[in-house]
Amino acid sequence: MTRRHAAFTTWRTMVVALVAGLSMLMAPGPAAASEGSWQNLGGEATAQSSLYSVTITGNVYDVVRGSDSNVWFRYNGGTWRPLGNFGAARTASPPRIIEFPPGRAFVAIRGTNSEIFYSQVNSGSANFWTPWQQIASNAWAMGSPWLSLSEVTGSLRIDVPRYDGRINYQYVMNDNGSIRPGSQWTYSQGFQLAGNSRDIEGESQIALWGYGWPEWQSYFTGTDNRVYRARTDQRNGQVTNVDQVPGGAICHSGVSAARLGNPTRVVRPGEGGYANQQRVLISCVGTDGMTWINTSSSGGSTWTGWRQPSGGPAPSSATPAVNATYDTWTLTIRWNRSRSTLHPDNALVGKRIN
Repeated sequence: MTRRHAAFTTWRTMVVALVAGLSMLMAPGPAAASEGSWQNLGGEATAQSSLYSVTITGNVYDVVRGSDSNVWFRYNGGTWRPLGNFGAARTASPPRIIEFPPGRAFVAIRGTNSEIFYSQVNSGSANFWTPWQQIASNAWAMGSPWLSLSEVTGSLRIDVPRYDGRINYQYVMNDNGSIRPGSQWTYSQGFQLAGNSRDIEGESQIALWGYGWPEWQSYFTGTDNRVYRARTDQRNGQVTNVDQVPGGAICHSGVSAARLGNPTRVVRPGEGGYANQQRVLISCVGTDGMTWINTSSSGGSTWTGWRQPSGGPAPSSATPAVNATYDTWTLTIRWNRSRSTLHPDNALVGKRIN
């Protein structure tokens, strides 16, 4: 990273209003089978979001909302670089990244005008991205888009939390290696987010962890700030069930989530790798300002229980990011130095969980 852009030029420290004496209302669960230690994953960089990643043919693309509100990226742990020109890349929320179409990284952001924009790595290139383009209009986004793949249609689904607490969505088709966005946004029926109740990043509270067969599973905080799961049938886009994740968690941030297993193809029951794809990790920041996690090995049917990751309390001033490979989650947070001096303020800190 050049001196000019070193550490993303921290411009402010987010002030989080916490209720004195409160903590997450959850019972501790069993410790994870294997966890790494908390490490500074971003070097000297500081940011306004956690770090989001995707691994494509062994290569890792990281993206983050810098403290200058621009999108920065890194390839295989190298130098941090601005993604696109600064005017076009300015964002009000964390960026999201996914592999789509196969072999290419796709990044989506919420622009400062509450519309959704995307950029892709040029085919065969690690560091050259297409110009930012808007996806349809009237997204009315209150928070970051969430990206998931449809095993039924082979398309990319983009979900956007709206200012009224509804979820706008649309599908992006793979047109022989190019992408073809839809012409309009549609809102989901059947569940409601916290609406105008903002999380610590000033946005709504939704996480779409991925996809199964034949449904998506969305994790979000409802109007009571507890964590819920919504199941949506991929074949018709209809919400089939909404239930609360056990444990009574009250989140002061959005919820992040990811599953293990093959990231680009859903494995059906009875096929190799199916069990790995049923392993889900969700995470949020509690009312105590600390990072909490919960895991499932049954695709969200049962849970081990909410707990803090090992290695001591991990304070975060942004929604934790859960990034996954075939057999490992990487949990990253934006370190809150006012609660712990182990790392610099707003540093990109993370750990691996197997």
